[in-house]
Amino acid sequence: MTIDDTPFDPDVSTGAPRISRRAMLTALGFGSAAIAVGAAGRSAGAVAGQLNGPGRALAPAQRVTTTTSTTTSTTTTIPTESDDPPVGSRIPFPIIVGEADSCFVGDNFGACRSGCSRSHEGVDIMADQGLEVIAVADGTLTKIYVDTGSCGGAGNGWTLTDEANDVIYKFFHLDSHAEGLEVGDTVTVGQVIGYIGETGTSGVCSDEYNNYHLHFEYRPGDTARDSFGLLERPDYVRFAS
Repeated sequence: MTIDDTPFDPDVSTGAPRISRRAMLTALGFGSAAIAVGAAGRSAGAVAGQLNGPGRALAPAQRVTTTTSTTTSTTTTIPTESDDPPVGSRIPFPIIVGEADSCFVGDNFGACRSGCSRSHEGVDIMADQGLEVIAVADGTLTKIYVDTGSCGGAGNGWTLTDEANDVIYKFFHLDSHAEGLEVGDTVTVGQVIGYIGETGTSGVCSDEYNNYHLHFEYRPGDTARDSFGLLERPDYVRFAS
């Protein structure tokens, strides 16, 4: 099969960094290489390893059962939980993206990981190194993740807990944390908490490729749910179709 390697350029007229279609698909688990993303001249050095254990995304699908008699036919559908944000609005986009920046959101929640022994519990957002990552809700930073340099885990990151709405958000693979923040601090929506990087598990463990992205998790009731259709869609950001 031939993969179209035509680069994606969100705005050719501005000279914005280009992300190749092959790199996008690869970094999201659809190929065998890794993504090359970001502006020219930015440093390489990707790392890979393991993230969280199995999620619920690969659980068996619920069947729709039908009961038929000589006079009636009844269809019963097992209800599913809603993915709607608790405040009834979209989730703020977790990265500040400008006109000259490159950013692509993959639709890869529930994708196989580790030979399908577990599933991907977040959405990967490919973006230029160093772009600002922001809090998507008012809440408390309840856990900090620090890169060990061992090609595994979350790398640098945060867990943000929105107690008022019983939602947890996770931000993995940051280049660095925002200066001055620590566990127990309260943050407000839109506040910068870190910067895009490729630390921890990032799909590759080689200096040959760049794989700058944010692994973003949305966990109402601390259960991983798909945030792809709930994220705000700002200008200059491309979403998988």
